[in-house]
Amino acid sequence: MRIIYFDCYSGVSGDMILAALTDLGLDRDAWLQALRGLSVSGYDVAFSRTTRQGIAAQQVTVTVTESQPHRHLKHVEAIIRDSELPESVKEKSLAVFRLLAEAEARVHGTTVEKVHFHEVGAVDAIVDVTGACLALEMLGVEQVYSSPVGVGQGTAAGAHGHFPLPPPATLEILQGAPLRFSGVETELATPTGAALLKALARFEPPPDNLRLAGTGYGAGRKVIPQLPNVLRAVLLESSGAWEADRALLLETNIDDMNPEFYPHVIERLLEAGAMDAYLAPLIMKKGRPGVLLSALYGEDKAEAILDVIYRETSTLGLRIQRVERLKLPRRAIIVDTELGPVKGKAAEWQGRVRLTPEYEDCRRLAREKGVPLQDVYAAFHRAVK
Repeated sequence: MRIIYFDCYSGVSGDMILAALTDLGLDRDAWLQALRGLSVSGYDVAFSRTTRQGIAAQQVTVTVTESQPHRHLKHVEAIIRDSELPESVKEKSLAVFRLLAEAEARVHGTTVEKVHFHEVGAVDAIVDVTGACLALEMLGVEQVYSSPVGVGQGTAAGAHGHFPLPPPATLEILQGAPLRFSGVETELATPTGAALLKALARFEPPPDNLRLAGTGYGAGRKVIPQLPNVLRAVLLESSGAWEADRALLLETNIDDMNPEFYPHVIERLLEAGAMDAYLAPLIMKKGRPGVLLSALYGEDKAEAILDVIYRETSTLGLRIQRVERLKLPRRAIIVDTELGPVKGKAAEWQGRVRLTPEYEDCRRLAREKGVPLQDVYAAFHRAVK
């Protein structure tokens, strides 16, 4: 598994992300060829080497050679959907532009459909966004992590006149993300760069015990005296055949709640984004029976999970710890059995493939066919042998 960690001490922009990924050894010719699948024209892409405060870095410059219209979100989405890019690249790119449109709409007090993207809708931003998502795909990156985002201060000129820094759209996009206020009076984090991070990355350190596979530096356009204006991309690889990530594990002991409420609490936790939620019996102090309620979730779901716990249970206190998860890569499968198609999962470890049917799909088929659930499981395993 390959992981990218973006070190955004000097901010972030779309072209800096693209340049840093290019510096990791991206096949430029293959990337350019794939990018031609976009149904846009009137631009050139140039690669060059430069330095920022003594650090050698890659720079990518997208030059617009023809006048471009002010595009709405639907126009940008049509360009991406109609392209010949891989589906995963399309999905990620669409998510980035949706974030941009929603932020612009909130800032300007309008709707997503009425937003004029201006600079963001220009062809260079489309190339930056789709190009960065394509580069991650071509490098085989499965997970993206980010440091706190460096932001500047002061004012800058834009399509609507002078505006405060960080740009209002950037702050809208980075709601909930950690920031680093550098004190530099210039724009460091652009809306496009912020949207790429928010859509693709987790704002936390990467898992431990990963092998360093490479480091890339992407230069920003400005020369800033106070700090090197580069984005660092650290490429990490797991040494095993598993995927690694981090999560938060919440635990609380409860001995004074109606037990009929627990299934509802588990359901609400899963709806709020918990990866898992479960119960275990306890013998509490003074010999009272109790329940250990546990929930596993990502940091971005913390507020929603805590809201469920405090609204739906009687607990007054929690224990929360960071845990590292090691997961076998898995893929969804559909197996044709004599009773009908059954969904399942396939996982591999040291050359051995493990196939597991999905319970809910088996239960549905058992009811439809009027057969015992165990017969559906048996049919699945016969079909995969």
